Amino acid sequence: VEALAGQRVIAVSAGARHSLAITDDGVLWSWGSGNSGALGGGDLFGRLAPEKVEALADERVVAVSAGCLHSLVVTADGNVWSWGSGLDGNLGHGDRTPRCSPQMIEALEGQDVVAVSAGILHSLAITADGAVFTWGKGEDGCLGHGEDPSNQL
Repeated sequence: VEALAGQRVIAVSAGARHSLAITDDGVLWSWGSGNSGALGGGDLFGRLAPEKVEALADERVVAVSAGCLHSLVVTADGNVWSWGSGLDGNLGHGDRTPRCSPQMIEALEGQDVVAVSAGILHSLAITADGAVFTWGKGEDGCLGHGEDPSNQL
């Protein structure tokens, strides 16, 4: 990938129609379909080559996951940021509003998250002490909350 030449990529994630990469300086890059704002560039436009996600320029990104139409990252301070389609609550902001730019998930602030996983309509996070958080559409028990599939972060 020519746009990443000269960069040391340390993590990548492939979504349905978009891709994300982290370089060793903590910069997040995105490319592919901008449908639902999944690239985090503040718009719905696709990108044919990797571009820096400028909204996270002041953050050091350490983990990434591209979902179907949304994206998640963990920053060095243990916070989680999400953007893209939020129609099933999968962004973790307590609503179903899509976002075209990264927004920190306030409910996870201070939890020291170390890893995230973005599914099709739900999301997961793991903390440094091993706690698991899930949110989004609970179809087929994918959130692990027992009988109530509507639980959201």
